[in-house]
Amino acid sequence: MRIQSVHIRNFRKLKNCHIDFGERETVFVGANNSGKTSAISAIVWFLKNTEKFTLKEFTATNWALIDAIGEKWLENDTVDEALLDSHKWDDIVPSMDVWIQVNDGEQYRVNHLIPSLSTWDGKVVGVRGQYVPKDVTTLYTDYKKAKIKANFLESTEEYAKAYSPELYPRNLCDFLGKGANLRKYFDVKYYIIDYALDPDDEERVQSTPDDELGFNPLDKLIRVDTILASRDFSDPEGQTDNDIDTLSRQFQQYYKSRCLEEDDLTSDDLVLIGGITKANETYDEKLRRTFKDPVGELKNINYPGFQNPMIRISSKIQIEEAIKHDSAVQFAIHGLEGLTLPEKYNGLGYRNLISIYLKLIDFRDRWLRELSEDEKIEPIHVVFVEEPEAHLHAQAQQVFVKKAFEALCNNKLIEDNPWLCTQLVLSTHSNHVVNELDLNCMRYFRRVMDADDKLPISKVVNLSSTFGSDKETQQFVTRYIRLTHYDIFFSDATILVEGPAEKILVPGFLSKVGMDSHYISVIEVNGRHAHRFRKLIERLGIATLIVTDIDATETKIGVDGKETHPAVITAKGSGYNTGNPSILDWLPEKEQIDDLLVLDDKEKLINNVRIAYQTPVKVKWNKDDDTETEICPYTFEDALIFTNLELFRTEGLKKMGTITTVANLLKNSNSAKELQEKIFKKLEIKGGFSKADFAISLLYNVKLIDNLIPPKYIQEGLDWIKAYLDSKENKNGK
Repeated sequence: MRIQSVHIRNFRKLKNCHIDFGERETVFVGANNSGKTSAISAIVWFLKNTEKFTLKEFTATNWALIDAIGEKWLENDTVDEALLDSHKWDDIVPSMDVWIQVNDGEQYRVNHLIPSLSTWDGKVVGVRGQYVPKDVTTLYTDYKKAKIKANFLESTEEYAKAYSPELYPRNLCDFLGKGANLRKYFDVKYYIIDYALDPDDEERVQSTPDDELGFNPLDKLIRVDTILASRDFSDPEGQTDNDIDTLSRQFQQYYKSRCLEEDDLTSDDLVLIGGITKANETYDEKLRRTFKDPVGELKNINYPGFQNPMIRISSKIQIEEAIKHDSAVQFAIHGLEGLTLPEKYNGLGYRNLISIYLKLIDFRDRWLRELSEDEKIEPIHVVFVEEPEAHLHAQAQQVFVKKAFEALCNNKLIEDNPWLCTQLVLSTHSNHVVNELDLNCMRYFRRVMDADDKLPISKVVNLSSTFGSDKETQQFVTRYIRLTHYDIFFSDATILVEGPAEKILVPGFLSKVGMDSHYISVIEVNGRHAHRFRKLIERLGIATLIVTDIDATETKIGVDGKETHPAVITAKGSGYNTGNPSILDWLPEKEQIDDLLVLDDKEKLINNVRIAYQTPVKVKWNKDDDTETEICPYTFEDALIFTNLELFRTEGLKKMGTITTVANLLKNSNSAKELQEKIFKKLEIKGGFSKADFAISLLYNVKLIDNLIPPKYIQEGLDWIKAYLDSKENKNGK
């Protein structure tokens, strides 16, 4: 038995989100403020902590709908009974559907959740939790009474003299938001929902049943434990051990949860108890002698007097108290026998790693203790860890994510009872965390604008179904981004570039167009493979600029009759085609170079993807001559050179590797066409032109890099990204 999925509605930015759970791990990824924390809060609160709800948890767009209900109630002296129907709140209030997959032989554990014996398939049961008015009529009556009082005060002369202030309650939201009113009038109600009635469309849910359960039916099915990002780990500076969550305190809590009560002692414990008793007697005598004088001095103030109790100081040694102090947990130093240091002197990152790991072990053992004591145990144990990287450095993050699930399951009771299920849910912004996990367990939280209300909301994308049956492409993309970066899952936008030169220089171009404040991921994918990322990019819906080469080719027939497609300098009217797989994939009907060179900006835009490739540039070869030559660049490098021709004519470009090569080619050429031919030959000759060296040399020279202008096709692409991110009309990623 395990949680199959949840469907959250009207909770903060999660207006309507379906989230599938993995069998073992589920990882929430996405850019900052995309709804990951809200999802964890919603799931935890509906499952076990229903008293945390405030009006702020209601999706902001629904506040006006709540006020509209209040206005309807006040329109007439008597209210229509239909307006007091609790179902009018179904599409306004926070709610969560939990779908539980049931294995064969486990049906008896969920017999209280079977919707109908005639329709149930024996595999999935569902529960809806909905934060709704406890009694709509009571809410209506009390709100109307408060509103009538406010209206009466507004009709008095004193009100006018007081400059007509706004009185409580201004509206129904104002009434519910005051003090404890929301908890007074609202609570979570639970309903059995039928999997057979659930719509196929993940955007929709079935209607809320009429009959509520009157209790939380998931209490005995699902155990929830959490480690939130706001946790207070040990900081050795400026705090006392009482203020921080030290390892000593955690070990103490673990001991207390595991040790036996005195009435459950066995014969094996008697020696320990005897030793503790003897130690207590010794300490009592020591304390009596130490405090004899100060207690005796109290007689000077006539204490103890008649019938006043005598002061007696006694010790009580407890094992959990013995590991409470700062030096209880020590770290031994390798190579120096007997030398140890207190925990605060060990590295914070690894100390926190131990701390989280110990919490997971404690969660596991507390859960399983019920089984070992022959008590009823929840068959599902779900553990939430929010942003583990908040207190772990890179190496510790990788260790944690490899071992976390193992820590939760490393117990023989779990091995011997396969009906027990553990599910781990992580939220993260860390490449190091997701790098250790399978793409299939990731759920991407995508920020979009609500088409109707023009407010930001979140959608959740299940990445396990991104590539369908195309296993080869899925494996390639997974391997590739593991070798580079998972930045794409956390960025505001992504730029896929052709080669190393673009990868090095494009981040600098971003700064020049004022996009330093945005988190934009620049990923080198090589032109022959960028198209393999298409399904992932479209699934994420993230703004993506593909900077690639036009790669002009000429069709030739050899003496053997075979067709070849050698690379050529880009030119108009020559019948050349592009050989770039990315262009051919995103612009399938624009294979000819002549067609590509005349496309406008809109024609290079495919949903959330913008293609950028070399376009003609006007070059003034002689400074004293206004004549311009049109050049059709072939690669990023020659486009950059012709865009910054005067910069490469700067004196003193010596001993600078590839830059010196370019400067010499420029000096020894009589025209722009001749220079392009020489650059083309250098680029096509193996080892003739190091693109990475070219870019790095530009970075090294402050004068060159500060004055470098992006090629036109890249500038247009960056302008598009900036407009996309700045636009308030961005609807659902389009």
